[in-house]
Amino acid sequence: MNVSRPARPRAVAVAAVALLAAGCSGYLQPTPRTLLTSGVYQGESWSLYAWQQDGQLCMEVDGPGDPTASGVPSAGACGFDQKDPSSGYYASGPGPGDSDVNYGPLPSRATQIRVATKEILPAKPFPAGRQLPAGRFWIQIVPEDWPVPADGRAITPEPLNASGRRVAYQDF
Repeated sequence: MNVSRPARPRAVAVAAVALLAAGCSGYLQPTPRTLLTSGVYQGESWSLYAWQQDGQLCMEVDGPGDPTASGVPSAGACGFDQKDPSSGYYASGPGPGDSDVNYGPLPSRATQIRVATKEILPAKPFPAGRQLPAGRFWIQIVPEDWPVPADGRAITPEPLNASGRRVAYQDF
């Protein structure tokens, strides 16, 4: 899913989520998930979860409540690798409020990720002991008016180390 501009328009994101969910065997079945992070945007809560399924890393962003309560994630993907042309290194989809979300895994050496020419986000480590791969993750809540001039131009997400140098992607 490496594209030049993440998370717009919403109709494309909704279609992508439906295709990704369909591609994950048993995706809508209850699977033990690990909460990575959560927050509130425009008064709506959201949570980012991860788990391993059929040898692949899966991640999803959900609204309020347990991820299996509604059975339908807001945005979800499995298989962050180069083995299949439909897979990729990050996922996008509808987010809380009038936003979209971008998120994905990163190699352990990537402590941050550039999402626009002037915007760099932090990456956090996957929690240990949760049957998740070694590595980090990132998430971006994308407002409708993003990017604003202060952010620069939107780019394909680019992993960076602590010194701001590019880090090669790895399969997850």
